[in-house]
Amino acid sequence: MAQAQALHKNPFKAKALSQLLIKFSAPAVAGMFVNAVYNIISRIYVGQHIGALGIAGISILFPLGLLFLGFSALVGVGANALFSIRLGEKRTEEAQQILGNAFVLLSILSGVITLGTYLFLDPVLAFLGADQEVLPYARAYTQTVMPGYFLFGISLGLNNFIRASGNPKTAMGTQLIGAGINLVLGPIFIFVLDWGMRGAALATVCGQTVSFAWIMLFFTRKNSLYRLRWRFFRLKWHIVWASMTIGFSQFAFQMASSMLNVILNHALLKYGGNVAISAIGIAISVNTIITMPLLGLSQGAQPLIGYNHGAKKYKTSIQTLKMAIRWGTVITTAGFILIELFARQVVSIFNSTDQQLIYLASYAVRVLNIMLPFVSLQILTTSFFQAVNKPLQAALLSLSRQVLLVIPLVLILPLFLGLNGVFFSPPIADAISVIVAVKLLKNYFDRHKQNFFFSKKHSVR
Repeated sequence: MAQAQALHKNPFKAKALSQLLIKFSAPAVAGMFVNAVYNIISRIYVGQHIGALGIAGISILFPLGLLFLGFSALVGVGANALFSIRLGEKRTEEAQQILGNAFVLLSILSGVITLGTYLFLDPVLAFLGADQEVLPYARAYTQTVMPGYFLFGISLGLNNFIRASGNPKTAMGTQLIGAGINLVLGPIFIFVLDWGMRGAALATVCGQTVSFAWIMLFFTRKNSLYRLRWRFFRLKWHIVWASMTIGFSQFAFQMASSMLNVILNHALLKYGGNVAISAIGIAISVNTIITMPLLGLSQGAQPLIGYNHGAKKYKTSIQTLKMAIRWGTVITTAGFILIELFARQVVSIFNSTDQQLIYLASYAVRVLNIMLPFVSLQILTTSFFQAVNKPLQAALLSLSRQVLLVIPLVLILPLFLGLNGVFFSPPIADAISVIVAVKLLKNYFDRHKQNFFFSKKHSVR
């Protein structure tokens, strides 16, 4: 009887691996899809109300958002992988310590970025690519939205722990609540009250505030299995170092993405003007709608992979990755087909009157997503190596696309191809990084005597 109860309480036990992956990934996929919508709501409202310059003002800030994502991943993703491994090893006390340390680090890092942005606002925006025409729009948005970014950096990191502790639906609720509030308040603040850029930013802040409160309630209520306690807030160097080591690949990926987008903004401004920045901002938003659910699948699979790796069930962790890649490929292929067929209709959601913007954004959307059916392999392989505590392989995969490939391509190709060189750089880098992922993954599978992709269904015992 006691054994049956223990099995019931363990969120990582089920008859079939597919059931577990659905249990953990479905809420994460839904949540990340909502999060993607959340992130582009402001661009849609601003694009319809203000136009191309408003979209450019928000798009300019994208590298700063990636900065928050990067530091959140450095702590949150890394500590979460360590947290899952410790749960698999039945070391609950250390898992609690990891949670407390992660909260403190996330708060410190998000606070430093927020304060630094306020102190050097105009230089930061100029560095990100804002010229004198876009600067007023970018400044108005940034001044208001930064408190939301601060809370976002903490919430995103802690939400990983909610999922890893066996509560994927609660983790999804974090994103649903914030997105819902932003969706409702956005048009009221922008169109009804005519607050423009500040209204869009304020709607985002309101959504992030409620999401943060939801997370804090989960980790402070008395019936929570894993709680934030004062005694676990004292930073432990071995936990900080181990967490950051595991999370470094995601951190490097987001930092490189941030720097890439800064370089991209300046290249777009040089070769296409602010309308090109707006066009690529729309293209990235559309790409995010498809890849965010893929990241949700990755987040759902990661605790399963980490738990089974910690329990020395290596075959099960590998089977989880295989299944996730197959599912992810279905998602990205479906998205690719829809984008290529209906690019103009999708772009018109952001602005239905500016024909120059619609034409250029439609072209950018199609080019940017040429390699979309294959990116699931690269993203999920990176997440897999994080979960099994292989930070070097994970870092190589992240950096191979963003630093070693895209940045040089963005700097070199436009010299010969102009604006086309900017647009084609990301898909070329995607193609090469997928090849690197296949090579690393095949080597890992060979060492564990596993076939590369297709195998019989595997049950979790």
